[in-house]
Amino acid sequence: MPDTLTWGLISTARITRKIIPAIQSSPACTLMAIASRDIEKAHAFAAEYGIPRSYGSYEELIDDPKIDCIYNPLPNSMHADWTIRAVEAGKHVLVEKPFTMDAEEAEDVFDTARAKRRIVMEAFMYRFHPQWERVRRMIDNGDIGELKFIRAQMGGHMNRLDDIRMVPDMGGGALMDIGCYCLNACRMVTGREPEWVSATANYENGVDVMFAALMRFPGNVLAQFNCGFRSNPHNDVDIIGTDASIRVARPWGPD
Repeated sequence: MPDTLTWGLISTARITRKIIPAIQSSPACTLMAIASRDIEKAHAFAAEYGIPRSYGSYEELIDDPKIDCIYNPLPNSMHADWTIRAVEAGKHVLVEKPFTMDAEEAEDVFDTARAKRRIVMEAFMYRFHPQWERVRRMIDNGDIGELKFIRAQMGGHMNRLDDIRMVPDMGGGALMDIGCYCLNACRMVTGREPEWVSATANYENGVDVMFAALMRFPGNVLAQFNCGFRSNPHNDVDIIGTDASIRVARPWGPD
């Protein structure tokens, strides 16, 4: 792998703007191209951020031989398809959460990545923040004793029916949009996969707007998480052991 990786962004979505400063400030990265289905939008976006190349289709960017890595922030229902296309074109891919719509799609992505010897990763940025490095170190050092229980939550008000997160066919719903953070944190803290799961949800417009789950992990570790679009903002994680507890008050978007 080269010392400096060139990046292409497939979409001018709002979330794309959040990753640009990180890429442009890294000595190991060069932001090379942006693609949109609207070429004028791609040109304007490129001019705003000083991106050398702009394309009017995702295919053109993926086929650019100068691009090493793709950032895929497309709607959830498009994650697997465009990630596989990028990998087949020889690119590494950072794909936004949730990774895919279901486990079968995820296996298809991994199978392609293994065959092409490319790296594909889900963009859970919170995992790399120093506060979570400290949390994992405290657990590994036995500072809380034996891990017993995890509680995670993420939610707030989101009432726009025209929002893509309210469209079933596009992978909408609270679990896919924000609950995936809670589930990911439980899996990260335990380092295991749940062996038993029970969940329930409230639905509107065909998507879950409030969701709650209870899980059992190996070693008799219990975990509970809730997420939703119809509540007062709530975002925190409690990690409870036999000797002490850890509260992460701003787990998903810390300063």
